[in-house]
Amino acid sequence: MILKRILQSALTVLVLWMVCPIDGALQAQSEAYSLDDWMTVTAVRSFVWSPDGQYLYFRGHPGNSGTTEIFRVPVRGGEPQQLSTNFQGQRPEPKQNLAISADGNMLFFTTARYFQSYENIFTMAASGGEATAVTFNDGVIETDPQPSPDGRTLAYFARTPRGMKIFLKSLNEESSWPQFFSPGDGEEHFPVWSPDGTRLAFSRQGDIWIGDPNGEAPRRLIENTYAGGNGSPVWSPDGNRIAFVKANSGFSQVGVADVGTGSVTPITHEPRNHGDVAWSPDGGSLVFVRYDEMGMSREVVVTNADGSGRLSVMTQGKGIRSSPRYSPDGNSIAYIESTGIRTPDLWLIPAGGGTPRQLTNSMGRIDPADLSMPEEVSYPGPDNLQIPTLLYKPKNFDPGQKYPVIVRLHGHPGQWNHSFQLMWQYFIQKGFVLIAPNPRGSRGFGQGFHDLHIADYGGTEFEDVMNVLNYLQGQPYVDLARKATWGGSGGGYMSLVIATKAPTAFQAQIIRAPVSSWKLLAIDRHGASGRHWTATRTPRRERSEFGGAEHEIPEEYRQRSPLNFVENVETPQLLFHGLRDTNVPPRQSKVWVERMRELGKGQLIEYIEYPDEDHSLNRYRATIRDRLLRMEQFLAKHLRLPSLGQ
Repeated sequence: MILKRILQSALTVLVLWMVCPIDGALQAQSEAYSLDDWMTVTAVRSFVWSPDGQYLYFRGHPGNSGTTEIFRVPVRGGEPQQLSTNFQGQRPEPKQNLAISADGNMLFFTTARYFQSYENIFTMAASGGEATAVTFNDGVIETDPQPSPDGRTLAYFARTPRGMKIFLKSLNEESSWPQFFSPGDGEEHFPVWSPDGTRLAFSRQGDIWIGDPNGEAPRRLIENTYAGGNGSPVWSPDGNRIAFVKANSGFSQVGVADVGTGSVTPITHEPRNHGDVAWSPDGGSLVFVRYDEMGMSREVVVTNADGSGRLSVMTQGKGIRSSPRYSPDGNSIAYIESTGIRTPDLWLIPAGGGTPRQLTNSMGRIDPADLSMPEEVSYPGPDNLQIPTLLYKPKNFDPGQKYPVIVRLHGHPGQWNHSFQLMWQYFIQKGFVLIAPNPRGSRGFGQGFHDLHIADYGGTEFEDVMNVLNYLQGQPYVDLARKATWGGSGGGYMSLVIATKAPTAFQAQIIRAPVSSWKLLAIDRHGASGRHWTATRTPRRERSEFGGAEHEIPEEYRQRSPLNFVENVETPQLLFHGLRDTNVPPRQSKVWVERMRELGKGQLIEYIEYPDEDHSLNRYRATIRDRLLRMEQFLAKHLRLPSLGQ
């Protein structure tokens, strides 16, 4: 009898282990950091130098408002100081598009004081305090403020019923009306003042133009000779040259144009992307970012502005660097860096090379050494095209264990790369394997890789995504009975495609802001009012995903809209949408939920709306916390991981 009881107990333990083989591992992993610890992690989003080189002003959210504010930090070192405040009696709104006046006395930024993301331009003292509205149009989006060198005029561009247009606004006359800079045809954006303030460089339909703010007709400096176009013009300190980014090789390359003649000196020419170009104060050098050979990491490089010499690589290791800028004295370069285990922060490096110095620390109570670095892997798509992919394993990974897996699907066009993902690491350190494929159509791997999805959105790239299962089947540590997808925006759309085309492939799906009906989206974006426009998406923008407009190929739109195939869904879904989403209207989720309930599938759907959130659902720190809690409970239930939700 005693032996029988021992055998029964052993059998019970074995059965429980088979039912939930890694639940103990999950419990051990989850004890490292609490949710409160993770919520101390913040990020630096953009920055500008003070003209005297003593401070860096940046956007981030380590403050008490729960959203993005403006800070400054001394270059010599010290704690950041929050400068911006929120409007009395109104909800906190993120601050965007930070700029500084030439004398260093005033800051300019945009924020949505009105409905949804209708941004207006504000100014405040560089020492902080109350902001003053420069514009107050509650029907258009006004962005990218650029104060003139003499501080008298503000240039910016706005999304209007006529398309994107550049405006000029007097800063000396409070009651002055904004004026069209160049009231001609074509989309115009990203104005940049010449150093002497007599000219503006700007982008128009893929060309770079130069115009006179006093009314002289603009002239085209660099013509768009390829579909990739030209952009990001930056004046040299003497005003005689313009550095820019050109995409006529299939990859974005850096060039320098002579303002007088229009002749162009190529600076880069190699099969990788480049961008974020800036001049040294003496005009002799350029600094910019260069993608690595794989395309998922970016390094800071410096070279001669005349095209001579070699590129000097300033940074090392896998990571995403952005916005490198020389200090006003030219002795150092500031940039933003993020890696797989470190959130975006400000760094400084000597202009001649040397050891970088971290200026801000936004990791809060999380030690990067406790987190998991991604591995670069690849697997073949249906036509043997290699799909570049990132693979994460828990920090205390045991190859003898079996782990549940999350397949992370990115937005459109998007890219997964070596940048920090807080929400990913939260689940990875709780015992999940996470894999993040970059299917065809992803950016960062050249124009050819991106264009493979055109007129086939949701087609072959669906097969690219599904082929990740073949890769996972070859990994003995993956528990194939516990698989979930997690995707937002374009990744949300792909989630719905999977749900209708491969309804039993996964055991759970986490979805954010998906497109369920392309016909409805066409109506909202191109036929309805401007509510679902953005600064760079207007009614004039034609969709290229399917090869034509909805009225031209209605059957193609129908076949690629998951809403028409809801009857196939079998997988439980946790669906999030922000009601202030201007990229994908909330009714894309609403009609999906309604149809699921009509077909008696209401038990498969959990739908959460956030009234004050936009497309990304990370406007407020409280939203991220709430999503993590709901996701954890959802995965614990549907992947049968009882210790996960504890």
